[in-house]
Amino acid sequence: MKNFLRVTPIVSIASYVEDGEVVAFNVGLDGLVYLVVALNPLDYRNGNFAKTVSDRPQTYRVFALRGDQPVFDLVIEGEPFNIHDVQPLGKDLLLVCSRSYYRSQDDFDKNGRVYARDGTFIREILLGDGIGRVQTTSDGVIWTGYFDEGVFGNYGWKSPVGASGLIAWDSAGNKLYDFKPPGPGLDICDCYALNVATERDVWCYYYTAFPLVHLHDRKAESFWRIPLGGSHAFAISGRHALFRGGYKDRDTYQLFLLGKNGNAELIAKMGLRNNDGNEPIANWVVARADNIHFVSNGFLYRIDVQTAINAVE
Repeated sequence: MKNFLRVTPIVSIASYVEDGEVVAFNVGLDGLVYLVVALNPLDYRNGNFAKTVSDRPQTYRVFALRGDQPVFDLVIEGEPFNIHDVQPLGKDLLLVCSRSYYRSQDDFDKNGRVYARDGTFIREILLGDGIGRVQTTSDGVIWTGYFDEGVFGNYGWKSPVGASGLIAWDSAGNKLYDFKPPGPGLDICDCYALNVATERDVWCYYYTAFPLVHLHDRKAESFWRIPLGGSHAFAISGRHALFRGGYKDRDTYQLFLLGKNGNAELIAKMGLRNNDGNEPIANWVVARADNIHFVSNGFLYRIDVQTAINAVE
């Protein structure tokens, strides 16, 4: 039986997105919520293949919110790549295209696009094909998690950049770390969810075994086998983890106690109710540290682990 948790929207984002289409939603380690809106019609497909570069350069609106207050709002013009993710990168911004084509040793898509916060293009870096998750740290480390095509190779990549499933880069695109599984049978085939909680603590959850792995200083310190498959976001606080969704129910939240010896105990399943008594259905979801952020029907919401714990105690 599900408990229900009351949530109140933080802010309406309707005025920010009314002139285009949201293509990226993420949260920085600074707690800011970042969104990217494409202002021109999207040009994503060439038959059965994804386009990395549009036939015509795109204009993007990028804005950040702290609570209900805008921190910045800028327009980036003439960007050739289709953008799917966004993160702060020091004083700059990192826009990411999730796909990258390899054509030859000297010809491949550099799909990390670094901009100054006045909209000036700075540099491009290779982050690899098949990026499903991107989060950065305040000291400029970029963490990228890859879905199956990025792990096993597609779009010309016979030796895919994302073969390990999770990589850390410096801000110039130099690789700092490749994921090393914490045990046999725990390789990443598809990084379903990533939570870069601090500069030193990173958590990931992935297919096929769906373990929750805690990295400290880029070393796997511990892991838990989570009795839940298909979640795409989780928040962490102490010994508790709050997972959103799964294969069977995308809008259910499940609270786990992370015990010893890799055991995870399900404490509660819960749904959400907004001020109108309706269940908000998330269009965009991302988790950072102890919060899960989501957009539903033009409103921004946030739920934290402690609130979930309090609801079942």
